[in-house]
Amino acid sequence: MKLRSSLIALACLASFGAAHALTPAEVVAARADGSLKEVRLAGASALRLLIGAYIQADLAQPSTFDVFYDSAAGSNHRAYSFRTKVAIGSWPVGTPVVIYKRDQGGSAQGVTPLLNGGDATQAHMLIDASCAAGSGPSPATDIQKPGFICGATTTALAHAGFSDVEPALLQASINGGTNLDVSGLDAAGFVQNIFAVAVNKKLYLALQKAQGLVDASATEINESAAAQPSIPKTFIAGALTGQLNGSSTSKKGWNLLIPASVDSNINNKRINVCRRTPGSGTQAASNMYFANNPCGGTANQYTPVAGTTSATPSVLGSLTVQQGSSTGVVEGCLASVEALSDSTGGGYAFGVLGRENNPQAIVNGTPSEKGYRYVKLSGATPARAALIAGDYDFAVEASMQWAKAGAANAPATDVLNLLAKMRSEMGKASILQGLDADLQNGLAALPSTATGAWSDLDPVTKSYTSHTNRTSANSCSPVRMSK
Repeated sequence: MKLRSSLIALACLASFGAAHALTPAEVVAARADGSLKEVRLAGASALRLLIGAYIQADLAQPSTFDVFYDSAAGSNHRAYSFRTKVAIGSWPVGTPVVIYKRDQGGSAQGVTPLLNGGDATQAHMLIDASCAAGSGPSPATDIQKPGFICGATTTALAHAGFSDVEPALLQASINGGTNLDVSGLDAAGFVQNIFAVAVNKKLYLALQKAQGLVDASATEINESAAAQPSIPKTFIAGALTGQLNGSSTSKKGWNLLIPASVDSNINNKRINVCRRTPGSGTQAASNMYFANNPCGGTANQYTPVAGTTSATPSVLGSLTVQQGSSTGVVEGCLASVEALSDSTGGGYAFGVLGRENNPQAIVNGTPSEKGYRYVKLSGATPARAALIAGDYDFAVEASMQWAKAGAANAPATDVLNLLAKMRSEMGKASILQGLDADLQNGLAALPSTATGAWSDLDPVTKSYTSHTNRTSANSCSPVRMSK
C-alpha cells in the first residue's frame, strides 16, 4: 500500500512538472525570465484569511505554496506564491504566480484607488532578495505561519479590490469618501461578513453578574455559551452617537445595564469606545447598523462620534473614543482598558469587530488571550448559525471589484480570468466548510450561491449558506429571508 501511494504521488508530481516551493529566490528568477505572473489585491482586512485559504485550497499545488508577511504579525501586507494546479485562461498548469494582498488602509483601498485609474498608486509588498526567513515552514501548510518576511514595498496599483460593503457606501462622507462615481467598477457581492460587538473581560463579568449569569462573588468570567451576556442594540447605538456617557449627574451610562450592587462606581464609569477609522469597511458597517448613516439621509440618521488616535482610555469620566486603522488597534484598545484597575472592577470598553477574530485563537500552537469577548446584541448571539437562522442580522455583503474594460487600469485578460474565478468561487459553502474554524465564524455563503430552495439543501450546505440577506449592493436595505 505504501509503495502504491508513493507511485501515485510521484505520478501526480510528474503531471505538474518539477514541483517545489516558490521561494523568494525562485520568485526573483521567474520574474527575471518573464514567466512569473504577479497579481495585486487590496482592501478589506477581514477577508484576508478567506483569500489566503482559497488560494491554498483551490489554486496552488501544495508543494509549491509559500506564505509571505511584511512583518511578524503581517498587519499591512501578505502574499502567496505557488504554481497553479489548474489552467487559468492561457496560463497552463504549473504557471508560477504570486498573489499579493494589501490590508493597509482597509476597504477604502479596495475601492477609491481603482476609481482613479492609471493615476493612482499604492504601496504593495515586494518579494526580493531582502526577504528573510519567517516563523513557518517552506512550503507552507498554514496560511497564518509565514515562511518569509518581506519588508520592502513597490509602487503599483491593485488589479482588484475587496470591501466589506459595496463601493458606493464607502464613498459616503461619513465613511471617508468623496462621493466618487463608482459606475466604472465591475463590482459584485460574493460572501456575507458577520460583525459583532466585543467588550473587555471586566465588563463581560460585570454584565454576567448584572444578568444573573454568574454568582455575585465570581472573579472570573464564565466562558460557556449559556452564560454569554447581552447588550441592547439601542445602548450601543446611543454610546456610539454620543448620547450616553459616564456621569454621576446625568446617570445615563453603564448604570443603565449594571447596578451599583455589582460596581459601586457605575454611575460615573467611563464609556471607552474602540473603533476603526473612516475608510474601514468594519466602521462603515457599524455606521450603517447603529446610526442608520448614510442610509437615512439628513433627517433620519445619527452622526457617530469621531475618534482620535491620541485618546487615553480611563476608568472614570464621560466618553472616550479611540480609533485606529486596523483590527489590531481596536483589539489593543480593548486590551488597554482591560489592564486598567480600580477598587471596583476596572475600566469598561466595547468595540465592533469582524466575527472571524478570535480573542482566544491558537497562534503557533499557543492559546492567545486578547482581553475581550463577544456579547449578544439584544439577545441574539453573534454566530453564523444565528445569522443563518435569521436571529442575528449584523452582517453585510462583501464585494470584490475591478475597473471595467476600457479603463486605463482594467485587468488584462488572463488576470481577469483569475479574478472572476476567485469572485465566483471563494464565498461558496463548499469553500467555507474547509476553512479554519475561526474564519468560518465570520462568514456565510450568499443565498444566491446555492441552487434550489434552502429547505431542500443538504445539511452541510445549509450549515454555511444564509437564507437571509439584504438587497445586493445595498447595505442600507433591511435584512429579510429570501431563500
